[in-house]
Amino acid sequence: MIGRSWIEQGAPDVFLVDPDRLSQLFDKLSPRFGPGFLQRANEAVRCHRFGAYLGCCAMCGAAAESILLAVAVAKSGDERATLATYQTAKGRRRVIESVVGQAAQAIASAFRSATGLLSYWRDEAAHGLASTISEAEAHEALTRLLRFAQFATEKWKDLTGP
Repeated sequence: MIGRSWIEQGAPDVFLVDPDRLSQLFDKLSPRFGPGFLQRANEAVRCHRFGAYLGCCAMCGAAAESILLAVAVAKSGDERATLATYQTAKGRRRVIESVVGQAAQAIASAFRSATGLLSYWRDEAAHGLASTISEAEAHEALTRLLRFAQFATEKWKDLTGP
């Protein structure tokens, strides 16, 4: 009854029900990256907790894509064009380059590194073959996702500026 009333009164789109410290950190970083980021980051945390390491890595990759797209849209000011580019062949690479192509080397390298490894895990999960992703790799994926979100937040002006 209470839940139904809460929904009828206009429940927020994202409701953080995971009191885990890592989920709290992702929640604090989510305003810039959107509800899709928070949803995927929290799914990654839950997957890790329950031993679904492939799912954890896939969700880390998806959350990293949310960061990439948020940065690219903020930089270009054109969500529709950014998403259209992203959905083309080699679109991810083109969007990454649109963000860091003219950035300082240290920023560009860190950004490419973060998107590269997380993209690997996401792609590994997406192709339907058996995976050997382990607990250690899933933990590393979560750690890298957190660091990527922190980095993008810290360097937001450098990444989204002209």
